[in-house]
Amino acid sequence: MKKITYLFSIFILSTILNAHTLLMNIMDNEDNTILVTGEFSTGEFAVGAMVRLESLLSGEVLYKKRLPDSSELIIEIPKEPYQIVLDGGPNHQIVKEGIAPIEGFSKEILKKDKKTNALSQPRELTKQWNTITIILFLLAFVLFLLTIYFSISNTNKILRSIKESH
Repeated sequence: MKKITYLFSIFILSTILNAHTLLMNIMDNEDNTILVTGEFSTGEFAVGAMVRLESLLSGEVLYKKRLPDSSELIIEIPKEPYQIVLDGGPNHQIVKEGIAPIEGFSKEILKKDKKTNALSQPRELTKQWNTITIILFLLAFVLFLLTIYFSISNTNKILRSIKESH
């Protein structure tokens, strides 16, 4: 019984320790371009992760490209407010506000629509849902392990009573 508990403990710890999060760095090159890099918290490059620049005014995708082997992209800064989305797959998505160009965002575009960060709100709800999902999954996993533990314990009791009766 102790061996099984020990093995399950090792499994849970290894699962938790191997968890990783996606990280995105944005650097202003001060020439109306930005450098976007992506990596995981383990130090692994986020090769193949999708980088999108989305307009905060219209929701339109202004730029879309996957990270190359170097895990870096140099991108021209749009003339309108935007957000940068790094999508590394399920539960690995980061959204950050874009850096303004040297001359600032175009005043005509800003006057057309004063709604900013319109796309950020649904992503925040998604992040909350993912956290709740993770918590519920961990709770279900713990309950599953407790079920196995008590099942083995009860089986051993039944087997002992059968041996004693013979």
